[in-house]
Amino acid sequence: MRAERPLRRNRATSCAAALSGLLALALLCGVSGCTVLRYTPPNRLPYATLAAPYNFTQIKATTTLSVLGMADAPEYQLKSEDIGQQLLNQSDLAIALSGQSADTFKTWVNLIVFDEHRMTAARKYFFCSDEKATVAPDHPKRLLVPPRRGVIFDCQCVLPPEIQTTPYATEEVRQIAIVRWLADQFDADVHDLTGETSKPVQPNEMISMSGMMMNQVFRGVLGELVRSPGLTRSLAGEEGVEFPHISLNQGRIRLVVVNDVVDIKIRVNLPM
Repeated sequence: MRAERPLRRNRATSCAAALSGLLALALLCGVSGCTVLRYTPPNRLPYATLAAPYNFTQIKATTTLSVLGMADAPEYQLKSEDIGQQLLNQSDLAIALSGQSADTFKTWVNLIVFDEHRMTAARKYFFCSDEKATVAPDHPKRLLVPPRRGVIFDCQCVLPPEIQTTPYATEEVRQIAIVRWLADQFDADVHDLTGETSKPVQPNEMISMSGMMMNQVFRGVLGELVRSPGLTRSLAGEEGVEFPHISLNQGRIRLVVVNDVVDIKIRVNLPM
């Protein structure tokens, strides 16, 4: 088990200057509570770099040793002054590379789960919570004004036999079953790495947070699809399907199935 690997003026002018300084100080304290956090620009921690382990991993091909090696790869090395913490967690069949920015605005998790027989990647997830997102996740040159709080979730999974072989009444029912299975599976994979199973591992609050936040997301998704099953016909579209979120206005989900692999992209309060 591996747990962590860290990362000269006249009076009028003087009075005016003093007043301006006091106003600026009061405004700063009012906004930040007199606590100044160094903001990390988005180009210092771009989403593509944070998701490098996810993008590196190929379903049915990448092995555990390859993913572990990714932790030391140049494309995943982040500047220490930009990072508050970085952790590597590992269980028998899963590896997580997670971190948080120095300003605490960004938290991310790359979670890869392996097939117990072939020991190649069977499921991979990328989660990122950004308290002050300033660029679109998939279009980094598209600026978001004003900054907003958002959630990014990508995953690819090999579908289990029961999903592949069950004769569902309609394609809509099958699509909803896939989303429900994924929600339950991600929750189980998170528990496997947070010590909430019979084989406890090193606790990781970032992984636990990703699980709790995605539970909220999936409740919104499933609630919308169950109310309006016809929406499933648009899941594979470029913009996916819109769904409500309990605290972040709304999100969108896109789902594509190719053979036995499902690819899902979710953006909450962020453009698809």
